[in-house]
Order: sequence, then structure tokens, then C-alpha cells
Amino acid sequence: MAVRKDEKSGKWLMDVWIGVHRVRRLLPDKRTAELVEKDLKLKEARGEYLGIREVKAVTFEAFSVDYLKYVETNLSAGRVEQVEKVNRTALVPFFGTRYLKDITLKTVEDFKAEQAKRLKASSVNEHLSVLSAMLNLAVKWGNVKDSPLRGIKRLKVDKVEPPHLSVEESNRLLDACREDRDLFTFTALGLNTGMRVGEIVNLTWADVDLRRRIVKVRPKTEAEGVKAWRVKTGDLRDIPVNDFLDGVLSRHPRHIASPYVLHHTDGSPYVGGVIRQKMERGGKLAGLSIRAHPHLLRHTFGTALAANGVDVVTIQKLMGHADVKMTMRYLHAAPDRMKGAVETLAFGRPIAQDLDSRADGRNQP
Repeated sequence: MAVRKDEKSGKWLMDVWIGVHRVRRLLPDKRTAELVEKDLKLKEARGEYLGIREVKAVTFEAFSVDYLKYVETNLSAGRVEQVEKVNRTALVPFFGTRYLKDITLKTVEDFKAEQAKRLKASSVNEHLSVLSAMLNLAVKWGNVKDSPLRGIKRLKVDKVEPPHLSVEESNRLLDACREDRDLFTFTALGLNTGMRVGEIVNLTWADVDLRRRIVKVRPKTEAEGVKAWRVKTGDLRDIPVNDFLDGVLSRHPRHIASPYVLHHTDGSPYVGGVIRQKMERGGKLAGLSIRAHPHLLRHTFGTALAANGVDVVTIQKLMGHADVKMTMRYLHAAPDRMKGAVETLAFGRPIAQDLDSRADGRNQP
């Protein structure tokens, strides 16, 4: 019996199993003991006892719809595009009809193994990162108790040099883009500022200050009469404009009504996909040995700065990296700087000079 009188104390004992937990309490009277028992059972039915929340039976595909609505207002446009693509091409096809509460560590390991058969390690890890963010939000929203991604190991990624163009290749690409004014200006901006594709296509003339010779990277709001847009890292930055870019922007035609620097004939801004197609065609015309894409310009910018001896902190600020580890990838282009660094060391110089003088003495006739 769940409620009975305790002969030793004279009180009423409530003794009941809630799930796998046995709960025993001494209470002053039978009525109170029965009420406590009833309350505990109600909480068990609601999934509230011992801090366990009710788990809603939601499929991954249904949750992904709500998640994409969430990221549209909380992430940059470029990141939203990436998340949508990962969901559409990888996550929903694999997890779609599964309930979130049924996704286990083993399920995620199976997904990782399947992806690794056809994708490079960095892409698999990107898919896992998106999945992790989704399940973490599902925990906050009460759809699952915990995320199985806490125990998943990412694949090891070999460090490689970011693809980049030489000065000669960059100039060939610029020449090949001259017939398309917007593509030419986009390429000039990418090579000389290192801005992300989203930052360039959302650039307005209000962000270009040629008197001070700077280009401003900042978010946009609909109150400005443009499409709302967020900077990827959330940080604002001013990028100096060099002589070449100053000339390009000074000569670039402005739309009679559109505030955007780059735009379609109706004044609407470009999207990343259109720019990628234009850039790929430009790369083919230039006869490049690697596929041209917008981010290649950003890699070229970072690599060239490192090769020219610019310090890593300055490169980080110019490129808007939140973590200096991202910037460190470009230091492969600066071997001469590292050689010069070790040449500054003075250890052993007096001894070396003494040894040289002794050797000269022995060599005297």
C-alpha cells in the first residue's frame, strides 16, 4: 500500500515508486500523505518530477522548419544559406522522419560514417556543427532532454594552405572581368579588402567614404530602405581603401534609385549564388588553373598580406576574424618573416666570433 500508518512514529508513511525512484515520506496525517502521493504521480505523468521535462514527440523534419525560421533572425544571411543547404542536402534526408527524442549517439555516429564515405572531413564536421546547434536549441525548447552531440568526436582535418591566386593570376582575373562592370568592381573589392561575399553584395554607397578612403562593414536594417542584413561575426570594421580600389569605386556607376554599390538593373542587390556564377565564368576566361569563387579573393587578400610582412593581428582585424586561429592559416605565405625572426637571436654570437678569430689565426702562414 502506498500510504500506511507508521507504528513507531505514529505518523503516516507515503511510500511510492515514481519511475525508477522510490520516494518515502513521513507526514502528519493520512489526508496529507494521499495528497502528496497524488501530486507526485501527476508530476510523473507530466514529466516534471526530479527536474525531468516533458518530451514532445517532434520529428526532425518538422523541427528543422522551426529552426530555419529561428536562424533567419539570429544569424547572418550567408550563414542562414549554409544552414539551409546542410539541412536540405544532408540532415533532413537522413534524420527526417525520426523523432528528436529517438536520435542517439549511435544514430549520429551512423550519420557521420555515411557522410564520411562521400565528403571530406571538414564538410562532415560542418554538418555535425549544424546538427549540434539544432539539437542544442531543441534542448532549450524542451523537445529533448539532452543532445547526443556532446559525446560525438569530430573527424580529424589535415591542415592545408588556403587556395589563393598569385599577383599575375589576380591581374588576369581582373582583366577578364572588365566587360562586366559589377563583376570587375566585386573582384577589385574582394582582392583589396578581403570582404566576405555577403559583405560586398550588401555594401551601400553610405558605407563608402572615399574622402577618408575607407569602406565600412556594418549591419543593415529595413529602416534604411534596404534589406535587413547582419555581419557574420557581429563586429563592425573600417577597411582602408588603396589607390587602385579608390579609382575603381570612383568610376563605378551609381543606380538612380538603388543605394547598393552592386545591383541588378532594377536596383535590387545580388545574392551570393549569382556572384558565384559570374566569378566562375570570369575565372574560365582568365584561364585560371583553379576554380574561381568569391571566397578565393578573400584567401588571396589574406595570403598576400602575410607574404608582404603584415602582422597577424592587423590581418585579423582587416578580415574580421573572431578567432586569430582563422588568421594563422595565412602565415604559410610568410617563410621569409620566420627566417628573419630567428636571425634576430644573439645567442652564441660572442662565442662564434671567438671561434672564427681562432680559426683565422690557425690559417695564417
